[in-house]
Amino acid sequence: MSEIHPIAILRGHTNWIYDAAFSPDGRTLSTGGWDHTVRLWDVVERQQIAVLRGHESEVYGVAFSPDGNRLASCCANNESLIRLWSVQSTQQLAAFSGHGNVIHDVRFSPDGKLLASCGYDRTVRVWDVETRSQTLNLPGHSRDVYSVAFSPDGTRLGAAGADTTIRIWDLTGKIQIECKPVMKWAHKLAFSPDLSLAAAGYGVRDANSRRPVGMIKVWRIETGKVIHTFRGHRNWVYSVEFSPDGTKLVSGGWDGTVKLWDLASGKEQGTMVGHHDIVQAIAFAPDGGTLASVGHDQQVHLWNLAE
Repeated sequence: MSEIHPIAILRGHTNWIYDAAFSPDGRTLSTGGWDHTVRLWDVVERQQIAVLRGHESEVYGVAFSPDGNRLASCCANNESLIRLWSVQSTQQLAAFSGHGNVIHDVRFSPDGKLLASCGYDRTVRVWDVETRSQTLNLPGHSRDVYSVAFSPDGTRLGAAGADTTIRIWDLTGKIQIECKPVMKWAHKLAFSPDLSLAAAGYGVRDANSRRPVGMIKVWRIETGKVIHTFRGHRNWVYSVEFSPDGTKLVSGGWDGTVKLWDLASGKEQGTMVGHHDIVQAIAFAPDGGTLASVGHDQQVHLWNLAE
C-alpha cells in the first residue's frame, strides 16, 4: 500500500468545509462550508475564483448541473433553502423552500431538469428547475436522510439515511426497491454510478482497547447482500464516494486520512495523508484522475490518482 500526498492545498474557508463537487469538465471545484459560503476554485490554476454569498446558515451540500452552467447548494435549518446559482455570473437565480430542517444533500438529474434533495425532516423531495416548483415529496424514512442520487438514465431516484434503509423510487414516487443492510448508524452513504451498489462508513469500538475502529461496508442494493467490509481507518469513517467508473471507493475519516479501495479485489490501494482533522467530504473529478477532499481543517486538498 502506498502513501499519497496532496498535489495542492487550497485555503479560503473560515470554518468547516462540508461538501465538494467538480464541474462536468473537471476544471472547477465547488465547496460549501459552515462559514455560510459557497466557493469556486480553478483546479488547473489552483486558486479561488469566486465566493458566493447569500446563505444565512451552514452550507451542507453543493452540486453542478450536467451542463456546468448552474450550481445548487443547500443549507441548515436557520433557513432550510436550496439556492440555485449561475456559475458564470455567480448570481443567485432562485431559491427553493419546503424542507423543514437541515437539507443535507442535493443532486441534479442527468438531463438537468430536476433537482433532488433530502434532509433532517426525513423527506426526499424533487423540484422542477425551470418552474421552481416541487414535484414530489417522498416520506417514509424514520430518521435523517443523508444521501440522494439519480440513476444514470434519470428514471429512478435513490436515498438513504440514519435509519439505514435504502429506498429506490421511480419518478412517480412508487418504491421499486427497499433494503436495510445490517449496519450501524452511518453519517454518509454513497451510491455507485449505476445505482447498483451502496457504501456506508461508520465505526465500532475494539473489543479489547475500546478505541474506535473505522469500518466501510459495500453492498448490492437489489439483494441487500454485503460484498465488502473494509477496515483500516483508525477512527470513525465520515465520508465515502465511488469513482466515476465504479471500480474504486474512497473513504475519509476522523483520523484525517483518505483511503483508496479497489472494489474488484477488495483491497486497500493507498492512503492519502495531509489533513489535520476530520475529512468531511470527497469528490472525484469526472475523469477519475483527480480527487478533492475537504473537512474540519478548512482546507481543500487535491490528489492525483492518475499515476
